[in-house]
Amino acid sequence: MESVIKVDGMHCPHCAARVKKASESILNVKTADVDLEKGEATIQHDNADLNSVVEAINALGFTASI
Repeated sequence: MESVIKVDGMHCPHCAARVKKASESILNVKTADVDLEKGEATIQHDNADLNSVVEAINALGFTASI
């Protein structure tokens, strides 16, 4: 399954890498591809709790939404 999460507040590749790492730490998330320019994280998952992904990103200081 694929889902896209909007992420505001990323300014550099390091920000995108942090979002990727946080997203991939959530149970059932296979991969996260973060597009810095679009401000999106495309999540490949097996019925992962997307609210948990959003919370993990928000905990880094970004603003994420489904």
